[in-house]
Amino acid sequence: MNKLFRAFALFVGLAIMALGAAGAYFYFQLAPPLESKAAVYLIRPGTGLGQVVADLEAQGVIRNAQAARLYARLRQWHNQLKTGYYRFDKEQSASAVLEKIAMGKTTQIPYTIPEGYRVEQAAKNLDQYNLSSQRYINLANQPEATLFERFPFLKGTSAEQRLEGYLFPDTYHLGGSEEELIEAQLQRFAQVVMPLWEQRPAGHPLNLNDTIKLASVVELEGLLDRELPIIAGVFLHRLRIGMPLQSDPTTEYALGWHQDEKGLSLEDIKIDSPYNTYRYKGLMPTPIGNPGKAAIQAVLYPKETPYLYFVARGDGSHTFSATYPEHLAAIRRIHAGK
Repeated sequence: MNKLFRAFALFVGLAIMALGAAGAYFYFQLAPPLESKAAVYLIRPGTGLGQVVADLEAQGVIRNAQAARLYARLRQWHNQLKTGYYRFDKEQSASAVLEKIAMGKTTQIPYTIPEGYRVEQAAKNLDQYNLSSQRYINLANQPEATLFERFPFLKGTSAEQRLEGYLFPDTYHLGGSEEELIEAQLQRFAQVVMPLWEQRPAGHPLNLNDTIKLASVVELEGLLDRELPIIAGVFLHRLRIGMPLQSDPTTEYALGWHQDEKGLSLEDIKIDSPYNTYRYKGLMPTPIGNPGKAAIQAVLYPKETPYLYFVARGDGSHTFSATYPEHLAAIRRIHAGK
C-alpha cells in the first residue's frame, strides 16, 4: 500500500512539474517578443494555422510560431480561421493574438483611390496590405468574363479589353482579395455613374464609352471643379470641327509617365501612338484613367463655349481663348507673370 501511495505521489509530483514546466514554457513563448511590432495581417481563404503563425513570427508579432500553434491546438482554435484583416497592437501576447483570430475580430482597411488615377497608380499601394498590385493590374487588364454578366453596362465598351475608366475612384474597405476591390469599384460605378448616364440630355453626342474616354481627359486637364464643364466644352468643340484634342495627359499616357513643370517637348508629341492626340484626331482607344463624378457630369453637361484653347495659369486655374492668336497672347502674359 505504501509503495502504491509513493508511486502515486511520485506520478502526481511529476505531473505537477510537467504542468509547471509547460506553463512556464507557454508563459515565456507566448509573451510578446522583446521588440514586438504592431501589424496588420491578412488571412486569405484557405490559409492554414501553420502559415499564419509563421508569418506572424516573421513579422515580429509573436515570439515562437511552434509554441503558438501548439497553444492554439490545445485550445482547439486551429480550425477557426476567419478570412480578412487583423490588426495587432504592439506588445500584444501571442495568446491574445490567437484569441483575436479565433474570435474572427477582423478590421476594416480603408483604401483611397484618387480621381483620375490609372490602374497602375490605383494598384501602387496594395502590396502594403498583403495584396498583389500586379494581380490587381492583371485583373483590370484582362477582365474575367463573369464580370460582364454582373455588370452589363461594360458590354460593347473598351472595358471588354481592359477596365480602365470603369474602376470608379473612391475610398473602399479592402476585403482581402484583389477581385473584391475590382468588383467594389465596378459596383460603385454602377451606383454613381449609371443613373447619370440614364438621365443624360437627349442631345448628348457621345455614347457611354466615348463619354468615359473624354471624362478621363477632362479629369486630368482640370484641377478646379468649376472649370471642368468649360474644359469639356472646349474638347467637344474641337471634336465637332475635326480639330485634334491636343491634350498633354493623353500623350503622357502614351509615354507612360507624367510630365514635369517643363511640360512635353516637341519630341514627346511626335510619339506614334493612338493615345497621342497631338498626332491623331478623335478620342483615344480607351480612357486614360478613372474619372470621378464631377468630370463625367462635365462631359454630360458641358458649358457651351466659343473657346478652342486654354492654358494653365499655375494656380490650378486656366485662361481660355477662342482663337490661336488670343491663346498665344495669353501664354505670353502668363509667362510674364501678368
